[in-house]
Amino acid sequence: MERLFSNDTLTVKPEGKVDTSNAAEVEKEIFAFVDEYKPAKVIIDAQKLKYISSAGLRVVLKLKKTVDDSIIINASLEVYDILDMTGFTNLIDVKKAFREVSVEGCEMIGKGGHGTVYRLDGDTIVKLYGENEPFDEIEREVSYSKKAFVYGIPTAISYDIVKCGDCYGVVFELINADTLSNAICADSEKLDEYSEKYSALVKTLHEIEADTSIFGNIKHLYNKWIDDLAGTYTPDEIAVLHEVINSIPDSNKFVHGDIHPKNIMLQDGKLLFIDMADLTYGHSIFDYAGIALTHILAKAYTKQLFGVEPDIMEKLFNNMIKANFQGRSEEELEKTKKVIMGYAGIKYAISPAVNKNQDPKFCEGIVNRAREQILPNAKSLIGAIDF
Repeated sequence: MERLFSNDTLTVKPEGKVDTSNAAEVEKEIFAFVDEYKPAKVIIDAQKLKYISSAGLRVVLKLKKTVDDSIIINASLEVYDILDMTGFTNLIDVKKAFREVSVEGCEMIGKGGHGTVYRLDGDTIVKLYGENEPFDEIEREVSYSKKAFVYGIPTAISYDIVKCGDCYGVVFELINADTLSNAICADSEKLDEYSEKYSALVKTLHEIEADTSIFGNIKHLYNKWIDDLAGTYTPDEIAVLHEVINSIPDSNKFVHGDIHPKNIMLQDGKLLFIDMADLTYGHSIFDYAGIALTHILAKAYTKQLFGVEPDIMEKLFNNMIKANFQGRSEEELEKTKKVIMGYAGIKYAISPAVNKNQDPKFCEGIVNRAREQILPNAKSLIGAIDF
């Protein structure tokens, strides 16, 4: 039986039939996974499940009693009818199988860390996730996208979750839109115009208050990432990272978490976010540091990752600082930029925990550089934020 464990969620994928002939074996296998991973949530992906008998239903019931946050997804009409007729849809959350789409022959308009974006037709795009992307995170992005739209965040309207082969995708309404990165490359003469809109989009996001009962605190996320690096950095280095993050002033304004030109679409002259999977609340320094990391510190990879030349990415960042911190002198702007770059270094230092699929040798290089150039001066950032 296939299984995937990520972010405290265990996904299992039973196949064929689960009846009296194999229910005991299926139960043993599922609970072996539960014992091994001790998940907070279990997802039964029923995409390949053709039939489930009363013996199989008893396995589901036992799982629900063991891990209360258990759900079934991708249930075929036949499987769903069995669950519904026996009353199981009142006991456990069951989601029917998703609409199938194909991207064969479709234009690929963007690719990032969370997925690849294709144009389905003139009105819609689909963002396809990798095969091992946790379904919870995909659902969260759809939910956050819809909530963000209601809150007034400039974002594309998300429709539904679909299937494309073994991958899940999210369909968005974006009429004749293109990524900001493609627009910049196609017409460099409009760079100043796009840069101004880019800066305004970020500022707008940071002016909107989030419902803290719905969205997570980005400080908690960073502290978790730091804890995940306990075997990588020394206890003293971990303590310094926690101290720096916890010293950041609190805020209940939105933080995107992954702002760059491939996560933004241009439609009818307006810019819209399309990647809301990391939406949280907190101080804007978290976003500005992330922008500094991708636009400045990672300049050796910006063309490869974002399709934009390093000098253009740097100009986008510098223009953003000038536009969003108006009223400050050149000297004050340089000081602000220095603080932001310092926090970009902190995000760089913890990036092995953020992107866990990176090459171990590459991560080792990050840690060594952090020890030499970032951590020795990290405490100087405490109390340095003045915005």
